[in-house]
Amino acid sequence: MSSVAPVVPLPLVFKRASFKQAAALLAVAWLVPFLVHLLPWSGARPLGAHLLPMFWTAFAALWFYGFRLGLAAALVAPVVNLLMTGLPLASGVTLMALELTVFVACAWLALNRGWRGWWLAPLAYLVARLLTFALALLLGWRSGLADLGPALLAALPGLAVLAVINRVLQRRQAGNDSAGV
Repeated sequence: MSSVAPVVPLPLVFKRASFKQAAALLAVAWLVPFLVHLLPWSGARPLGAHLLPMFWTAFAALWFYGFRLGLAAALVAPVVNLLMTGLPLASGVTLMALELTVFVACAWLALNRGWRGWWLAPLAYLVARLLTFALALLLGWRSGLADLGPALLAALPGLAVLAVINRVLQRRQAGNDSAGV
């Protein structure tokens, strides 16, 4: 008879955000993609499609403050960026917001189940991308819908950044846990 230890979720640094913290986080959720859009770039796709900066801030917000602020960061960033930079394209804002919502929900579920690993954020992105793509096909939303294969290939650098952010946050948490914080 083999004994399998139950999976006990590790505590995260979830804390209630003050109004100032929430406002600052939402500003950062807008600012990070905005700064990425300012970088010189001449590729066929916008640089944000490669680096996925809206996912960085949504994941960090989720990690530190939980689902509500992670979702708020995910929903604010595309709309404000559209108003300020014209990206994502107006036709793709709904799809982008849906994809970010699914990303936050997938990452939240995984974190609540005690899943840990550098792959958690990239996996949540892949699940969100696949589900959003499938839903868009079912609903016949063609505007702003990129082909899945090229879109995933373009996102590889962003997936690597998400993996690094995920790992840094885990190490930070491990350091806080061992220090008794």
